[in-house]
Amino acid sequence: MKVKQVLAALGMTLAISAMTVFAADDMWQYNKYTAIDMNSAKITFDMGRTILTFKTVETSGDTTDYCTYVYNVDDQTIQLKEMVTKTKKSKYKSSFYPESIKDGNVVIKSRARMANEVLEKVEQKKN
Repeated sequence: MKVKQVLAALGMTLAISAMTVFAADDMWQYNKYTAIDMNSAKITFDMGRTILTFKTVETSGDTTDYCTYVYNVDDQTIQLKEMVTKTKKSKYKSSFYPESIKDGNVVIKSRARMANEVLEKVEQKKN
């Protein structure tokens, strides 16, 4: 069992390393589970509100989630607009409504922190 876990961890590390080398300028390894496609990070303005959209690749074990987030900076909401989950045996899509950062749970607050860091990087790149 431990050999399988070590091999799985090694495989994941190699996959992440390859992805980082392949697209070093485009992908930001946010943490060991989440890579953010910085080319997808866009700031738009909708009726006076600042909106950030960006895509991530989130891995855990044999599962990979391809996510699209929408962060409304002014209303302080974050939405997982689309999540495509792939496992060895299946693939399915999910979506969620915007959630208030103020009233959200730990996951919502964590996603909001990630969105704020993406926003900072996008704004730094513009300047």
